[in-house]
Amino acid sequence: MPAVKEFHALTKADISKKKLLLILSRISTKAEALASQEYLKEAGYNCSPIALYEKASYRQAQNEGKTITETSYKSLRKQNKELVNSILKYL
Repeated sequence: MPAVKEFHALTKADISKKKLLLILSRISTKAEALASQEYLKEAGYNCSPIALYEKASYRQAQNEGKTITETSYKSLRKQNKELVNSILKYL
């Protein structure tokens, strides 16, 4: 996982692991998210419990110059809000 290599480099540069939080994105399945979260936990890094799954509506929003939080699907907007709240809680 390239992000873990980057996190290793950051901790080697004296960045505290407590300041690092990985957000999983472009995830295909819940099993993939759980496996990645477990791997990060074993590596000693923090990971948001909320992952962003691969969705065509995210690409569509971005193609229209919008952010993924501006997707037209209410359920995805709700998930994005939960992700933002989890990041703020972590901070």
